[in-house]
Amino acid sequence: MHTLFLLAALLAAASVSGLGALLLRATPPGERQSPALVVLAAPVFVLGLAASHAIPGVWTACAPLIGWDRAGTVALLSAQGGSAVAALALNLSRLVLVERLLRACRAPDAAVLDRLAAVARRARQPAPALRVLETGGALAVTGGVMRPTIVVSTWLLERLDQRELEAVMAHELAHIARRDHLVRWLGELLRDATVYLPGGWYALRVLRRDQELASDVAAVGITRRPLAMASSLVKIWRTSGARDGAPLLSSLPSHGGSADLFEERLSRLLAPEPPRCSRWRGRLLAGAAALSVGGLTPRVLATAATVTPLVCSLRPGMMF
Repeated sequence: MHTLFLLAALLAAASVSGLGALLLRATPPGERQSPALVVLAAPVFVLGLAASHAIPGVWTACAPLIGWDRAGTVALLSAQGGSAVAALALNLSRLVLVERLLRACRAPDAAVLDRLAAVARRARQPAPALRVLETGGALAVTGGVMRPTIVVSTWLLERLDQRELEAVMAHELAHIARRDHLVRWLGELLRDATVYLPGGWYALRVLRRDQELASDVAAVGITRRPLAMASSLVKIWRTSGARDGAPLLSSLPSHGGSADLFEERLSRLLAPEPPRCSRWRGRLLAGAAALSVGGLTPRVLATAATVTPLVCSLRPGMMF
């Protein structure tokens, strides 16, 4: 019966993930980062609360765990726990990889540092660290845990004009101001923990897209030059195409890198009226979704435990 309960919880997690994906599709671009994080976290919450029924003191009066039920329960809990542990190990290794990449890059020339400092002053934020990667590919990324750092390739310094390079820097400064590289890392961790749920893959793509769109808007607000941002994007796209960047790095061509995202970014940059996005509406939607999931999940699981029947019930303190 415990096995059936865990399978019911898995179905509930998949349903929450699928409904969340539908909610994201109905949410305007630029307002979806916070809801996407809720969609990524909700299945983890559902499965974690269901797995907690094996912890004494959280659930009461449970049926005994014996025979095939015990074997099935241990197998399911091991699979879900193993997925979570593997996700954590993978994403911690990504952090280490990024730090190694940053150390391998050289310091830029003083003129490039001065240009970044000027853009940062216009953005009214401190100038971050800047490193240069010796490569012939187009690359502009942000990473680092303790100290956010912008990495640009020598290709960008050689091929972009001054206004285009400033637009790229403003875009990356916007990523730093929003801590996008850390948010993306968290999103990848949550996606990897429930890698078997397709809704998580879609939510992570939405999160990546919104980060790029929002940073474009912020960059134009800093430089007041949408054409420079669009021109740099076209040059980078022609060189790099639809490729994924490294983990924990916010890449200019688009992290998730599809041609339709490139076209969407370009059309928004060239639009007569700049797009307007409300982060607060997205946050309110995310808050409402989180409260709904937090309030309904214990009741749904308690009902499933009764029907299974486990003859289990959550302690009153666990009810939201």
